[in-house]
Amino acid sequence: MAPVSQLSCLWFGMNERTRATAVALFGASLGVTVGFLITPYIVSEPDNIPYLLYLHVGLSFFAVILTLLYFPSIPPSPPSAAAELLIYHPLSEEQGGHVKLYLRNLWQCLSSPSCLLLSLAAGITTGALGAWAGLLATILGPMNYSEAQAGWFGFGNSLASMFGSLVMGSIADRQYFQRRLKFLILASLICCFLSITWFQLGVRTLFYDKPLVPLSISTIALSISFTGLFAGAASPLMYECLAEIMHPLPESLSASTLAQWNNVMALILLSIAPKRYKLMNLLVLLLTGVAIIMISFVKVTYKRKDEDERKKHDRKELNDDSQKNPYKQGFISQNFRNSQI
Repeated sequence: MAPVSQLSCLWFGMNERTRATAVALFGASLGVTVGFLITPYIVSEPDNIPYLLYLHVGLSFFAVILTLLYFPSIPPSPPSAAAELLIYHPLSEEQGGHVKLYLRNLWQCLSSPSCLLLSLAAGITTGALGAWAGLLATILGPMNYSEAQAGWFGFGNSLASMFGSLVMGSIADRQYFQRRLKFLILASLICCFLSITWFQLGVRTLFYDKPLVPLSISTIALSISFTGLFAGAASPLMYECLAEIMHPLPESLSASTLAQWNNVMALILLSIAPKRYKLMNLLVLLLTGVAIIMISFVKVTYKRKDEDERKKHDRKELNDDSQKNPYKQGFISQNFRNSQI
């Protein structure tokens, strides 16, 4: 998922980026959503696992073919100043030394308190909730729910996540919310925390063997789906917020940092989950709460948006001046291009 925010910056204007990132995350979640339904039927017994792997290979090959057939590297014209920077002034070409440059930029990300807090909190949240959703069969098995039912619960969680990311992407691209990403992230994660708490009260935990609030199959499905809805709503916002904070560094760098924290957290939780499903529920709840606290200390600076608006204002002044005095248009245009280099 590392390239999603960079692709949205490269191909879409500043009023469309969050929606583009949400659509990219939608595509990534689509396979997971379908997988919750078909996997229990494909892998009805352990010997059928190779069939699932063959399906993965076939889908990956299909994606490679589509990419080879048509996937231009850059748009015909840059839609924003940030895209112009990526196309015409890439850092790797200006400074040279790809490996050293990558390590230096990575250190810059990790040494920025806001970037570190946000990427770590985002990785913790997405990794923990992703592992939790994939282990619903283990978590709900002791309560006599079948693997097929757990698959439907996971399907609802993932489907709601896709819907939440698309809706929140549209909201965040509105003029009023473009500089309120932190507020939207915190609101989404707080609602996610409340949904997990609802689920926690209806299942067995470390502290009690019987649910405090007995839930029916429909209310368990609702609590799981609401968790996915609000977690999905926060996801594209966190990618875009990291890109804003770390501009002019490539968006893929900050996104890859988030993705690695995600992988590390999911790996840790998957390693402890098989025999400790009660602990898994508690950890997901606690980690989401910790992520909310961490994000509350993040200082969001909209560097990329500020640069886009500055360049847009400069172009407007250039056009106004050229209309007033067309004889100076060539001279001003040359000075404007020089100021961008």
